[in-house]
Amino acid sequence: MNEEKEKVGWLRSVALTMRQEVKHILRDEAVIIFFVVLAIVYPPLYSLIYNPEVVRDEAVVVVDDDRSELSRRFARDLDASPDVWVKDYVSDMDHARDMMARKQCYGIVYFPADFENTIRHGGQGHVSLYCDMGVMMRYKAMLTALTNVQMETCSRLQSEKVAGIISLDGGLVESRQVPLGNTSMGIASAVLPFILVYVLQQGMILGIAMLHAGSIGRRRRNRGIDRIDEVKATPGAMLIGKAMVHLIYYLVPAIFALHIVPLIFKFPMNGGFMQLVLLMFPFLLASSFLGQVLRIFVYNREGVFLVIAFTSLIFVFLTGISWPHYQMAPYWVAISQMIPGYWASTAYVQMQVGGATLAQVGHMYIALWMLAGIYFVLAYLVEIVVLRPRYKAMQLQSELDPEYLQRHVLYQQGDDDLLNPEWIGDEDEEE
Repeated sequence: MNEEKEKVGWLRSVALTMRQEVKHILRDEAVIIFFVVLAIVYPPLYSLIYNPEVVRDEAVVVVDDDRSELSRRFARDLDASPDVWVKDYVSDMDHARDMMARKQCYGIVYFPADFENTIRHGGQGHVSLYCDMGVMMRYKAMLTALTNVQMETCSRLQSEKVAGIISLDGGLVESRQVPLGNTSMGIASAVLPFILVYVLQQGMILGIAMLHAGSIGRRRRNRGIDRIDEVKATPGAMLIGKAMVHLIYYLVPAIFALHIVPLIFKFPMNGGFMQLVLLMFPFLLASSFLGQVLRIFVYNREGVFLVIAFTSLIFVFLTGISWPHYQMAPYWVAISQMIPGYWASTAYVQMQVGGATLAQVGHMYIALWMLAGIYFVLAYLVEIVVLRPRYKAMQLQSELDPEYLQRHVLYQQGDDDLLNPEWIGDEDEEE
């Protein structure tokens, strides 16, 4: 009977914690922004920024100092590619630079005077591309088109040299691009799957930190007590109750961000819906417990952005999206593997873009559950070792000096004279 009563008492503590957490969320506009609005608005906004995914017919001008048959054919092939439009031929680089400065073109293709002669004598010809780097997609389109034409030209020239020796219907080397998963070869399909996962993680962590900052503010106003009806739950019951609320609030925004938004913008969607939901469950749980660990660094609402928000960019870079993991130092790789978003985003990309099943990314799924367990233990330790003693100290200080917490808030806002007015008064008397 005692065990059953304890079990019922623990479950009741979880339920009461959930109810109180829901009240705090609904009464805090900033938390609603992070928990709902951010997850609903940011994914479509990022997707619109990267839409369209690819650019076509980027305007370039050609400066041909060689004026040979080979350079003219190279320029014609470049113009025939879908990515580049040869807008004009100009006589010199000064004219070309002037056109780029006036935004009449966004790239310059330059052929030196010895282009064909060097190649015909067994040397290496050079073609230079000068590109406006204001938009990365322009550079990608121009470089891709130039590389494809270069490879085709090299293959054709090699075929001409061996034509008298062997019989070939086509080129000596035929190259084909066969994109897998990201069939559009677009930047959004390559980048956004990682970003969308981190939007969810950072939104949840920011919301949890903002909830804690609100609790600290109430304690300073109420002599160290959060609420009169504050739930007296055990640390474990409190952490799990809050995590359940965070999970419930974020499940629908997660489905919207990771399933509906890719559906609207036609991103690769090769993974199953239910497998996606199963992947999100440990990810959101781990993010919730991570947020409850990071509460230790939050003392006010302003500090949320100083402590938490700046980590967003760091977390994105640690995914390996801009710099591969094998080029990172081992300690950076280790740090990235402690972030739930790393495992979730990698698994999500492999499922949605590569068509992997949940079983094929099983080690990442297990890693998310392990992180959820690790951060639960850390959050438990933070609660009993740091936060609850901190709250107790606030209550004891308020009993000794009822005005201390209010003066401390004013001191943090810059009113130094209000922290210890008695000491200030003594100093004035001595003067």
